[in-house]
Amino acid sequence: MTLNFQFVLFWLAMLAAGLSLGYLFLRSVLGRQAAQKNLAYAAPWIILGGLAGLLVPLLGAYGLVALLGIYILVVAIWLISWPSRCKGAGALKLSVGKTAQNEALHWVGLLTTAGAIALTVLLLDQLTGPLTTVTGLISGLVQIVFFWTIPLLFFLLGRTHLEIRENGLAYLFAWQPWERIIAFGWDDDQPNTLLFKLVPRSPISRRYMTMTIPTAQVETVDKILERYLIEDEDLDDEIDNSNQPSGGEPS
Repeated sequence: MTLNFQFVLFWLAMLAAGLSLGYLFLRSVLGRQAAQKNLAYAAPWIILGGLAGLLVPLLGAYGLVALLGIYILVVAIWLISWPSRCKGAGALKLSVGKTAQNEALHWVGLLTTAGAIALTVLLLDQLTGPLTTVTGLISGLVQIVFFWTIPLLFFLLGRTHLEIRENGLAYLFAWQPWERIIAFGWDDDQPNTLLFKLVPRSPISRRYMTMTIPTAQVETVDKILERYLIEDEDLDDEIDNSNQPSGGEPS
């Protein structure tokens, strides 16, 4: 097993722990079914990331640097371009504030920061050792930047606010046009949990979106959303039924 392979396995373990922590938090806030649904939507991307991680050690030093460099560049462009992309969402109607998901992202950011610190310490030998080569120096620096890009991304995502804009919802450095939202509703058991039924973009895209917003904003959010969307009072039951196994009885 190569050193890079050890790094990848350790990093994937940290991400898995972060996802577990996020699931436990969402379960406490949104309930077991909603938390499982969110994890199910993330599963294909987790699997893809895991497979990519297993292939990283086979790329060699230059392949690894190129792959991580591309990731860092894509993340940087995505974040920097947000003000320009946000213009497509139109004028701001209401800044709802942070959701419960923001808190989960914050804790995942803390956990991945611990992983980044540990991996940075392990990589310092490539940067300060007596046998340091130019390739080792470049590879080590790129890997360190990559390791810190992930917690930074989680922290930045955690600081975003849900915004209702003229042309859709803006959240997590992306925006959802009204045309892709079929209806909205509220959770019967948690009145400050906002529910959306979406038009899926692909077979693995989510059909529902759940957000727990500040209680003080519920009435205002409801009035504004009614201008743009249909309110479905049975959406909570529909989501609960979609979480049940086919042919199964609700628990």
